[in-house]
Amino acid sequence: MNKRERYLEEISIGLLPIGAEFSEQQKGAILQDDSINVVAGPGSGKTTVLTAKCALLLKGIKNRRQGICLVTHTNVAVDEIKGGLRKLGFKELEYPHFIGTIQEFFNTFFAKKAFHKILGDRKFRVLENEEYRERFDYYFERYKPNWYTGNYPNVFKNNPTLKIYSDKTFEIHSDTKPSYRDSLNNSVKVLFSQGFVTNKQCLELAKWYIEKHKNLFRKAISKRFNYVLLDEAQDTNKLQYELLNILFNDNEVSFQRYGDPYQALYNIYENEGDIWIPTNEIKLIPKYDISETSRFNENIAKIVRNVCIENYDDFTSLHRVDSFKPHYLVYENEDDLIANYKSLIKKLEHESEEFAILNKKDAILSVKHDELSAIFQSYSKPKVKVKKSESNVKQAYNLFLGMLSKELDLSFKDTKEKIDSLLECKQLLAISVRILLRGEDNSLIQSHLDTVLNKLSESKTLSILNLDEMCTSFRIGITSNESIAQEKKDNLYIGTIHSVKGETHRSTMLVLNSEFKDYSSGHSFTILELLEDYLVGNYINPSVIENSYKRKETYKALKLAYVALSRPTYLSVIAIPKSIVKSDFLVKLKEFDWVEYKSNPVFA
Repeated sequence: MNKRERYLEEISIGLLPIGAEFSEQQKGAILQDDSINVVAGPGSGKTTVLTAKCALLLKGIKNRRQGICLVTHTNVAVDEIKGGLRKLGFKELEYPHFIGTIQEFFNTFFAKKAFHKILGDRKFRVLENEEYRERFDYYFERYKPNWYTGNYPNVFKNNPTLKIYSDKTFEIHSDTKPSYRDSLNNSVKVLFSQGFVTNKQCLELAKWYIEKHKNLFRKAISKRFNYVLLDEAQDTNKLQYELLNILFNDNEVSFQRYGDPYQALYNIYENEGDIWIPTNEIKLIPKYDISETSRFNENIAKIVRNVCIENYDDFTSLHRVDSFKPHYLVYENEDDLIANYKSLIKKLEHESEEFAILNKKDAILSVKHDELSAIFQSYSKPKVKVKKSESNVKQAYNLFLGMLSKELDLSFKDTKEKIDSLLECKQLLAISVRILLRGEDNSLIQSHLDTVLNKLSESKTLSILNLDEMCTSFRIGITSNESIAQEKKDNLYIGTIHSVKGETHRSTMLVLNSEFKDYSSGHSFTILELLEDYLVGNYINPSVIENSYKRKETYKALKLAYVALSRPTYLSVIAIPKSIVKSDFLVKLKEFDWVEYKSNPVFA
């Protein structure tokens, strides 16, 4: 056993459950030194592998002038990896290392510096989409044509693009209708001139700066980092991937990408194809598979394998979980659907103690919010976006900060700094958070926040508008995002497939009630039409489907089904509307080992 293997053995003891060890496939990825594309299937332990990889590199680095760079897509993933490294004794990772989100990487090293090159010492403030739209609406109201009486245009759907010239002047171009294009472009330009930028504009700033000094940056990168690890590579957009390749490819840096290309959902409704396709890069960058899953057994693995956009015969189970056979049910309405799913769960809880005690979601999923609303009368898309990845307290606090910053015309960060400097304001905000989460009177919140607002505004008397509506919407969002409570039978999670990406469930039911439309041609396909062959074991490479419209929609349906049906640990279910079910399809389902379920009164 060499030194690195001994290091890895120590890491596995500190990182893995007692008695567990890395598989040979996982070890191979961790010990790989060269640039490589690592395709890690659902439940294959990708995050743990990445954490172990970082720890191994940190232990083995001799030249402390060079470090590791790990970029991922969410703060949750960053915190998870840093938490794992802390368990292994790496408390603080300072220069020359960098572990952060991909947006943070580009903002820190390039976008912020580029912005100051163009606008001098103007304050640089990156806004989330909702806050940016509110500020945009304010300026569009000022610049819109006299005849314009409709709703404010969605600034992001009009794709405003920042164009920077060699003399550091800039313009905004967009896909807006000619009749009000100047108004939209001028509104965006004013926002940028004032220092309010979007994440997309940060990338455009980074692109301009990197292209302007490409050789200098490549040299600086190779001196600072000897390993660059990209997590969730499938979620990287076209511009991000282009810039990463400019910086790291053929640059004396080991550039390793990790992810599952079959879960690329971010651009599913856009016309551009997937960005990271390891099979297309194989001549330049070797592909390495971690294709053994410990999330579920072969009963679920064979379904997931067959709804993949590429042939995935290598995806297998390590059989560490005793998953049930996949089930299907035919439903007429909401009551029928819920009753059957709950009855099935209760029946299987009697059969498996491990299933009964697992504290994870039982989830009902469909493609779009509208399709869920069509079945479930109580379902509504929250107006205030609630993140599963943050505590309710933190989200409530941020909700109020956002309201205050809007009224004060300050950035989120500046508003927080002002509040932090005034003890009374901090206390009133804390009380408001408590009232919101307890579901108490919104008028008390209004009073407290108005007091905070007026203490911060100094010369003006202000009041937060629409607070009652925002608080009510937030509570709806929190309720819809709650995980399983003690009364499991009454707490099924209902949401879109996008909302559960990256999660692991106890059981997952995919409702096959979706319709895929190609609006340019008028063609329409049900999700059942698109998935019918794949669900019964008849894999067809989508690229050979002759009908181009059906081929395009099949790619979408497969990606969504792959994500949904790879969430559960024990039970995978599909629900088919009675109005579209075909008897010959049900026969084929049974032949492929799907089990039909009809509610039994004993368990209802």
